[in-house]
Amino acid sequence: MKYVLVVVVLFMTMISCDKDGNDNCNIEGRWINEAFDNTLYEFQGGLRYTIYSVDGSFGTIEDAIPNPNDYTETSDSLIIDLNFGNFQRSAPVYKCDCNVLELNAGASLYYKEGYNIEDCDE
Repeated sequence: MKYVLVVVVLFMTMISCDKDGNDNCNIEGRWINEAFDNTLYEFQGGLRYTIYSVDGSFGTIEDAIPNPNDYTETSDSLIIDLNFGNFQRSAPVYKCDCNVLELNAGASLYYKEGYNIEDCDE
């Protein structure tokens, strides 16, 4: 009986641990799409703002294009309302101490503004 209890405790500990320490990550903040480095998405208060850059620096929310998109994030999903009945549904995977975000099973890679994506080796 003691052995079974030890095995159960060890199993519960293993499945409850986050191997990469990224359990507390969330989408709030400013993210740049690796494929389009002139586009920044700022997620704030349930809205996703799109900000473009022509010289490598991004403005503030006041510089964003009109009509931001609503979004909802749960522990295992990110849903962005793209309007007119279209939704982007993804299971976000955070890496590199919450500085890198993988969406759509690796099809889209984002990094936080100011972070060097080359520093991420995960």
